[in-house]
Parts: sequence; structure tokens; C-alpha cells
Amino acid sequence: MKNKIESLKKLLGFVVLLFVLVFLAACGIHYFEREAQPESFGSFLHTMGYTFLTLTTIGYGDIYPMTVGGKVFTAIVGVAGSLIGIACFIAFVFGLITLMKKFRSA
Repeated sequence: MKNKIESLKKLLGFVVLLFVLVFLAACGIHYFEREAQPESFGSFLHTMGYTFLTLTTIGYGDIYPMTVGGKVFTAIVGVAGSLIGIACFIAFVFGLITLMKKFRSA
């Protein structure tokens, strides 16, 4: 039972960290692009959606930054999202290997 609680705490911590990263990245892109593209980045909710898509995928391509600051910031956010994705995949694989070792030794 204690291991399950620890696992849930780690998962919750990861989700909170991801939300904070999305929020901070949305603040940055909103700062750079809100005046250049008020229809796409004028609302913080639209900016959060754009940021979430940029962090988790390569985006849809229908919304993209036009300012130099927005382009550089989006590139940094995209690289960070890729690194986070790779780290999550590696953690998943190692967790799976550990789980298989536990079942094998039992």
C-alpha cells in the first residue's frame, strides 16, 4: 500500500510540474505574440492551448508565431517538450523493466 501511495505522489508531482511548465510557457508566448496576433494569442486560454500542443506534439500548423521573440521562444519550448517526452519514455521503459524483474523473481 505504501508503494502505491508513493507512486501516486510521484505521478501527481509530475502532473503539477507539467502544468507549471505549460503555464510558464504560455505566459512567455502570450507576451511575445499578443500584439502581433490578437486573434490567435490575445486570449490566455488560446495561448495555453497553443503551448500545450507545442509541448506535446509538433502542433497543427494553423497557428504559429510571427515575431522573432515568439519564434525563438517557441523553438525553446518545442525542444523542452521533446526532452520531456524522451525522459517520460525512458522512465516508462525502466519502470516496465523493473516490474518485469519483480514478477520474474517472485
